[in-house]
Amino acid sequence: MKIIQIVGRSNSGKTTFIKRLIPALSAHGTVGVVKHLGHHGFALEPGKDTTIFYESHAAISGGVDDDKSVIVRRENDLDSTLEVLCNAGIDYAILEGFKSRLFPRIVIGDLESENVVLRNPSVDDVIAALPEFEDYYTVEGLVRELKREYGVSHAGAVLTFNGIVREWTGTERTEYLEFDETVDALTESLRREIEAVPGIIGARFHHRKGRLYAGEDITYVAILAEHREEAFAAAGRAIDRLKRELHDVEK
Repeated sequence: MKIIQIVGRSNSGKTTFIKRLIPALSAHGTVGVVKHLGHHGFALEPGKDTTIFYESHAAISGGVDDDKSVIVRRENDLDSTLEVLCNAGIDYAILEGFKSRLFPRIVIGDLESENVVLRNPSVDDVIAALPEFEDYYTVEGLVRELKREYGVSHAGAVLTFNGIVREWTGTERTEYLEFDETVDALTESLRREIEAVPGIIGARFHHRKGRLYAGEDITYVAILAEHREEAFAAAGRAIDRLKRELHDVEK
């Protein structure tokens, strides 16, 4: 999922620009939008059942009608919302605001900012610059991507793996691990190695970069295969190689 952040001062035209950008992006994939509401909050309609359920401390309160569904969640952090969008198969997530989160961004107006990809662009400018915006991954998002690209007519199994930074290995403690862009060449090699195994239909292999602390996700693998045996064998070999060539060296 590609994250396209749009920031600017109040009344700078952010919403108007996003309204034009959504249909253009929709020609390339599914689009989700998240707006930072700040201190304004979002008023739930009093007396409605979904509001009553939420006020009764349901973690999620939802409703479905003939045209749409509405869900109210108790989580109020951006990361959990991005995870929901990615898991749902969204290709492009537009963020309006969230200026403190330094994603590569578009600035509308004269706001001083960091990580600026474009300032006051046209919609065509944004489409041309899509590779410059940050990618966001979840395991479920990778599975949806695989199924969409390859289909499942010959598939008998989907295998996923989510590696995390282990804090304790015996009596040895790991506070964090750190990785840079050089990890991408290895993960691409591992993906090709997995897909070369007979019976493997497709694979996705993502390794996070930067400083990753104990307990955080580090690796996502998704494999689409004709049978489970090929998927287990291919995943095992690839993960062993990753550990041998990268993680053991990093420690």
